[in-house]
Amino acid sequence: MANNFKNVVDINIWRQVTPAPGAHAAGMGIASDLRNDLSRNPHVYQLLSATVLNRYNIVTKGWGFVVSPALAGTFGAGSGCVFAPSMGLVGVISGGNTTSAVVLSTPLPTAVAPNMLANRGGSGEYGFRARIIGSSAGGSGKVEERWIVGNSGGATPKLNLDTPLSFVPQSGDTYEILAGRVFMLGAGALAAGSWKSYEVATNTLASKSQTNLPATIATDFASVALDEQYVPYDNVPGEGFVVGAGTYDGGSKRCLTATAIAANTITGQVSAGDASVVANEYRNFQIRIVEDATTPTAVGQRRVIASHTAGASPVYTLGSSWTVNPSATSKFVIEYPNLIILRTSAQMGTYTYNYGAAAINNGTNTIATDAWSTTYFAAIGSAHAAGCMMFPSFGIKPDAGKNARHSYLYHFRGGATTLDLFDIAGGTAGTWTLGISYDGNGMMTPGAGSCGCSATVGNEGRATYINGYTASQLSQIFRFDVKNRVLSPYTPTDWIQSGTATVGDRLAAFVAVDGADKYDVVLMMSHLSAISQELVAVI
Repeated sequence: MANNFKNVVDINIWRQVTPAPGAHAAGMGIASDLRNDLSRNPHVYQLLSATVLNRYNIVTKGWGFVVSPALAGTFGAGSGCVFAPSMGLVGVISGGNTTSAVVLSTPLPTAVAPNMLANRGGSGEYGFRARIIGSSAGGSGKVEERWIVGNSGGATPKLNLDTPLSFVPQSGDTYEILAGRVFMLGAGALAAGSWKSYEVATNTLASKSQTNLPATIATDFASVALDEQYVPYDNVPGEGFVVGAGTYDGGSKRCLTATAIAANTITGQVSAGDASVVANEYRNFQIRIVEDATTPTAVGQRRVIASHTAGASPVYTLGSSWTVNPSATSKFVIEYPNLIILRTSAQMGTYTYNYGAAAINNGTNTIATDAWSTTYFAAIGSAHAAGCMMFPSFGIKPDAGKNARHSYLYHFRGGATTLDLFDIAGGTAGTWTLGISYDGNGMMTPGAGSCGCSATVGNEGRATYINGYTASQLSQIFRFDVKNRVLSPYTPTDWIQSGTATVGDRLAAFVAVDGADKYDVVLMMSHLSAISQELVAVI
């Protein structure tokens, strides 16, 4: 059904939904899946305390307890959470497969019940998304994705797929279940168990490395998942940022087609596609090989871009050489590199986490698997304060002059109107520009209690929503345009929040899909209460 909202004539209205199980407290976090299609997780996660992770079902509008994270430290300011859809389950496929069913060889971290993977809890007809990679020596050289519509029980289940693959997976091919993880950080003195993940498909909680984080977690939490599933508003997850005439996954996804390969390079298209990139526009992003019938064992490889030339025929130099050289006409995509960026504890450092199964190397800096780095990306040079926020710009389409780019992250420093810009492609370790100008400077002074979220579908992927919390802005909502650097007042909530500032996130956004129509929906919790309201962000 088409959106019949009439700009200027009709009024945006916040609507009250089911109250959360617990009131907002210092350090509370809220996180959602920012994928722009039905593959997105149908829950918003609320880290209420060190022992409570709740979730809100965006379809049924109900809240429920998920798990006790049992986070170490003293929960409070600095705690938070972030969702990463690609950092899920990976492994090898066994034998006995068909085009409509695959048997896992690598065990899941927790055994699943029969058909447990066929319902994510939001819409019964869709299970989790499985990516099947024909990367064995006798494989197809293809990458295809399907919905899981059934599974046997156990740690190595058979997965039944909604539609047949174009190939029969072979023993030794690989799988990825794109269900995602909620990463959670506790406050107080750093200890084992301060940084944990919750894998949503198998309901598995795990402690992760906290080495290289500050000795004490405090102040506020601002984080961005640089996840490969996050793409511009009119691209499909899996297509990356730049698309050409090539397709893969049975034609359902667009991609680029290589024109040359060397041990540590890949060359792009002569015309169209990536022929218009400017030099190093996608430095520190990743190349992923998505189809190669000539060299199947090359498929699925990911490499970070150390540098690249401008089009036509841009040459991407990789941070590390291919394990297996793809063929000269292999198909590939350019994506985020599956890292988490964090600002915390009034520090000047940029903390970067690699969850992945392999080390990430940009040619100069390396992050091992399950490790934090303070040097992979550059330090900001200025400490952040309570009320800090960080917004990516992956949802936009850059302008012709490339004044706005997918590599830009915007950082409201907190405690003032200061807006900083981090360009992850601006140098080997990215480049910070402090105190950039923007329209609306002075309209909002984000202090303790301020928070925001990215909404990456409507308004051509440009919108972020902010509660700029000060004594005079208790119910005021703002919208920041990450493409055009404009801060504007937006539809306020219809309740007056408490005047007592409490640090923590209360805003999250998700996409509502109605056939071909997609809408951003923003969920907000009232300050110091359990009241929840939604806004369909239509203009």
